Amino acid sequence: MAMLTRFMTAAGLRRYPDVLTGWLLALLVTVLEVVSGFARDREWIDVLFSTTVVLLLGLIALATADIRSKQRTVLDSTRGGRLFSGRAQLPDLNQQFEAAQRTVEVYGLQLGHIVHHMLPTIADRALSDCHFRLALLSPVQANGDPVPWIAEMGAVHGLPNLNDVLRANLIQLRHWHAGLTAKQQRNIEIRAYPVIPTASVILFDVKRHSGFAHVEPVLHTIAPVERPTFWVSERDDFKLFHLLVDRYQALWGQSIPLRDLAL
Repeated sequence: MAMLTRFMTAAGLRRYPDVLTGWLLALLVTVLEVVSGFARDREWIDVLFSTTVVLLLGLIALATADIRSKQRTVLDSTRGGRLFSGRAQLPDLNQQFEAAQRTVEVYGLQLGHIVHHMLPTIADRALSDCHFRLALLSPVQANGDPVPWIAEMGAVHGLPNLNDVLRANLIQLRHWHAGLTAKQQRNIEIRAYPVIPTASVILFDVKRHSGFAHVEPVLHTIAPVERPTFWVSERDDFKLFHLLVDRYQALWGQSIPLRDLAL
């Protein structure tokens, strides 16, 4: 019994019942064919030929079952190519940050959820050499002048006080960052961009095979919690994935370091 259990596990029979069914049917039909063939006094070559055909058909069924099982494994393991109709469907962001191995890049509007709920997780992961880039909308230009369209952007997001929210979040981030260890500060960069955002994007481990982009488009007058979100990886769409990575990393290069912001 133990040997049978090990065989079933190795062959994937316990995990995929259709494979087990294929094996049993092939074995059963083969035995019946041999027995019935000799019972009717058929020539041994006819029985052998017929049995071979049955075995080949059984192997085809097994191969089909194996392909289906591998497809399920790939679909279950990939993180890209997924669509969520709202934030309520998304996996917990803390868990996503904890699962990241090397890099997390966040390009958001005002990063309210991160500022109020995620900073301890980010600080802890930074001690494990996971590198974070946090970018949010800036209420001021690089020269200190106010960004003229902040009020309109707040109306799109349902935040009439967006200017005040951005300033408060940036001040809190500056104070929080100053209290981190030297290692954490090196692994956590914070910038602000004076550019109209069209999406909130998080890039996870983009230089690794498991990397993917989390994209939430900015939709006019639709609350952030109700906006659809999709994930895309290099395996899902090579061109789209690298377009997102290149454009948002270029945005990072154009952004203003937190220490240089005149708030």
